Amino acid sequence: MEKGPRSAVFTTVRARSGKLFHLDLHLKRLSKHAKILGIEIPKFEIPSGLDGLVKIQVDSSGVQFSTKPFYQEIHMEAEGITIPAPRWARKIMGTKHGDWEIYREITSQVFAKGADVGLLVHDFCIVDGDRVMPLVLDEDGIVWISDDKHGGVDSVTFDVCQSSIESAGFVISKGRLNERIVARAKEFVLLGTGMGAARLTVLDGVDIGDGSDNLQKTCIDALGSDWW
Repeated sequence: MEKGPRSAVFTTVRARSGKLFHLDLHLKRLSKHAKILGIEIPKFEIPSGLDGLVKIQVDSSGVQFSTKPFYQEIHMEAEGITIPAPRWARKIMGTKHGDWEIYREITSQVFAKGADVGLLVHDFCIVDGDRVMPLVLDEDGIVWISDDKHGGVDSVTFDVCQSSIESAGFVISKGRLNERIVARAKEFVLLGTGMGAARLTVLDGVDIGDGSDNLQKTCIDALGSDWW
């Protein structure tokens, strides 16, 4: 089967006892990315009784569902390493596309080195994570996220948390997550369907943040107690 980026589109949803969390947002993103990739999504029904991390993929064979258990994905604290970000054509960047195997390989490298997460670097800035979206809180209460010019993927988990982050008094701003911003971070939060809302404490062997967890707690509350 063709493995190019336009060969498939997918999303991964968190499920427990048949409940798929924020499915509407996942399907909205799936449709958006499919349109960019030129993939038509047929009508389909969600199987009952799904549990774990559920991958919904659309390719030439139709719609497939696959699941994997949570294992120890959720972390309250996490250690990370930086890895060069994969690159594709500009239109492909930022989508959940069919040429995703390299991300799984990156995650395997991360685990092999004893880390919890890989942060993807391009042009000396963090643009995304292997399976998380990075949020960097500075001393002025600004939450920096990577701008969408360098390939960061839309995050459903961030969409869920965004209004709560703003209601808590934080200001969200898009920019370049360069070494200076990261080094001076008050708090560094990782959002993802599998990981939840983890706080990055070490990056490439260097301590990150001042130990505060206000942003993390805001995100955990936004996701809801039943999500965990």
